[in-house]
Amino acid sequence: MTTITIEPVTRIEGHARITLEVDDAGDVERARFHVTQLRGFEAFCLGRPFPEMPSLTARTCGICPVSHLIASSKACDDLMAVHIPPAGAKLRRVMNLAQLLQSHALSFFHLSSPDLLLGWNAPVAQRNVFGLLQDYPQLAKDGIRLRQIGQKIIERLGGKSVHPAWIVPGGVKSSLEKGTCEELRSWLPEALEIAQRTYRLYRGMVKRFEDEVAHFGRFPSLYLGLVDERGYLEHYDGLLRVMDDRGNVIEDGVAPNRYTDIIAEMNEEDSFVKSPYYRPLGYPRGMYRVGPLARLNLAEHCGTPLADEAHAEFRQLAEDSPVESSFHYHYARLVEILFAIERLDQLLGDPEILNTRVGLGLAAIAIVG
Repeated sequence: MTTITIEPVTRIEGHARITLEVDDAGDVERARFHVTQLRGFEAFCLGRPFPEMPSLTARTCGICPVSHLIASSKACDDLMAVHIPPAGAKLRRVMNLAQLLQSHALSFFHLSSPDLLLGWNAPVAQRNVFGLLQDYPQLAKDGIRLRQIGQKIIERLGGKSVHPAWIVPGGVKSSLEKGTCEELRSWLPEALEIAQRTYRLYRGMVKRFEDEVAHFGRFPSLYLGLVDERGYLEHYDGLLRVMDDRGNVIEDGVAPNRYTDIIAEMNEEDSFVKSPYYRPLGYPRGMYRVGPLARLNLAEHCGTPLADEAHAEFRQLAEDSPVESSFHYHYARLVEILFAIERLDQLLGDPEILNTRVGLGLAAIAIVG
């Protein structure tokens, strides 16, 4: 038995290594991805007042703190049994879409495009954003600018781009001024131009990676994600849908607070991480994929013009089954970037977004608590 160690694994959020145990015939007997698994958040959250939870849980990640802010704040909304004002919900959506924009831009432009454009065999010292600046200056600048726009929207709303404490139980802390709204919206035409240019570039080059598409993370699985009441793409508030590996919807319309009805967890003996699975099929058959690939497989439409067109083209990657190659996560992220920009423009153009009633206020939270 031979052990092959790949270390460090780069371009991820943290540190990792891979170990492969290969038998004498050259077959992989065991493969393990080693990451820091134990975070300890549960322990230091015990006993804290519940309004503190959004700020605490946001520290789970510096790239996607808004997701944790929103999930925790929505849990607190349910705990208080309140419905937040419509303007507050729309402002939460704006910040969430801005995070999706900057996070997807980071993944595609900074972490993935050096390999895609410079080639797998390019020198490691060159295969990064600085190498892109040298060989593909426009694309590199586009990636930096697109991420900047997402970060700036978060900063304008929340006061800072990382761990903003603006989303709170009961809504958000402050309303949106008309001048700020106009400023945010003024950035979107440039963002959309970048997104369209990048989507066209990638769609034209994806055929170069037929071997990777055929073999990279291509396996049958379930897919789980949110859709709205129409079955359209959803990221903030919707219903759970599950699809099998043949494209059949096997669970639909499940309220998120009932997720334990359909999801259970398994503990592997060599990992601190819990392995969730679709309860009716058991483990490991019930394992499922999430994220942009799953969401685009699950959604019937996106709900915005350019994203709907791109989504239809994405669906053509597979004829009668879901798009199952993990390589197409790149494609799915670009479709969702288009959607995020179009949806941001819709939300910021809605007069309701300027309503000053955006939350319950700290006094109301204190009374409920």
